[in-house]
Amino acid sequence: MKVVCTGMSGTGRTSYVRAVEELARAAGKRVRIFDVRDVMFEVARERGEELEEETILDVFPTALGAYRATALERIVAEARDLPANTSWILVTHATFSWNYSIVPGLDVYYLNLLQPDLYVTITDGILSIRQRLTEERWQRVTVNNLLWWRDVERASTEMMAAWQRKPHYLIGWRQGPETLFRLMDEPPERTVYLSYPMTHLEGEELLSKLDRFRARLREKMIVFDPAAVDDFTMESDGAIGFSDGSAEARAIGVTLASNKLSDGGGPSLSQFSGVGSATAKTGRARDLILDARPEDEHGEERPANPENIDHIDGQIVDRDYKLVAQSENVVVFYPTTTLSAGVICEMKEAIHRGKRVYALWLPKSPPSPFFTRYCTKWFREEKALFEYLDAAGVTANGKRAAAKGNGKATKKTAAVSS
Repeated sequence: MKVVCTGMSGTGRTSYVRAVEELARAAGKRVRIFDVRDVMFEVARERGEELEEETILDVFPTALGAYRATALERIVAEARDLPANTSWILVTHATFSWNYSIVPGLDVYYLNLLQPDLYVTITDGILSIRQRLTEERWQRVTVNNLLWWRDVERASTEMMAAWQRKPHYLIGWRQGPETLFRLMDEPPERTVYLSYPMTHLEGEELLSKLDRFRARLREKMIVFDPAAVDDFTMESDGAIGFSDGSAEARAIGVTLASNKLSDGGGPSLSQFSGVGSATAKTGRARDLILDARPEDEHGEERPANPENIDHIDGQIVDRDYKLVAQSENVVVFYPTTTLSAGVICEMKEAIHRGKRVYALWLPKSPPSPFFTRYCTKWFREEKALFEYLDAAGVTANGKRAAAKGNGKATKKTAAVSS
């Protein structure tokens, strides 16, 4: 499998891909990582020239293009010499945001030579992204600028994948590296979008039920979860890049601590008061999103920007629709009688895209016809749902997914962006 992996700065794309490499090694599989940035720095060192992370994009454009071309030439040559059973992941930016301009990061010529099987973009919540940008050059970057860059990075990679007629997946960093690892190793028919009423799931009991359901579904399918990207959370123990480096998310009282939705590790969602709920958009987290700044050595005073809230809301809808589109199936977990506009819209989007929608309705009262209208099939008991998915061949235990996977090339390649 040949993969191109992209992602903007601050998404943690490189650490994510390295974790995928570790999973592959533990499973006895060969995965070679090509990081375009690292190879560019290697080329500069070999020439006795000095490139610095802080100033690389200030290098004269012609020289920067030469570094990138040389690095990609080297990567193409090494990729061609890999053993037949070795997969590779190319790590690169799709775009750079520099001095309020967008600089292309993908090179069509070399992507045509590499012919990846898969494109992936790693993403994360905007406060977590900003938190990781600890270098001085990011001190005054605005939330608005980062929101635009995040979307341009995704869209640029998606367009490149569409031009080469290759699949593109958007993966939240908090889902964990096993998501990409499984995409490289399992049939795409096993992908599923997990839909649930995020704003109405509050309290430990409901969130614990969701946790258990999600874990069971992940055993059988590759799950894309909308909670993997939460714009109002940060890593609780990490330093905040837009402070003097001494502040931590825990210290300033951000509304929610972030969590990893991966298999094992990280706190459970049930420890929090509802990812995506109204309480997640208040307090200190909302203040950080509004992005007011006092005058300091990095620039003048900056007023709060309420448009950032609208910007995030718009991206939430588009991102969830993207996750629906890239999944073969949709599974709905619904434990409350309060109807969620988001869930209904996701179900409708999936049905109109020709997806199968399987719903678990847990309340004792019957569901609304506006709910069942967009179900392929719905169930009242979790056991019945999973038995049906297995029997219908939707899950890894079923025959249909296995049959569709037959005859496909075993060697896969992927490209990841961040």
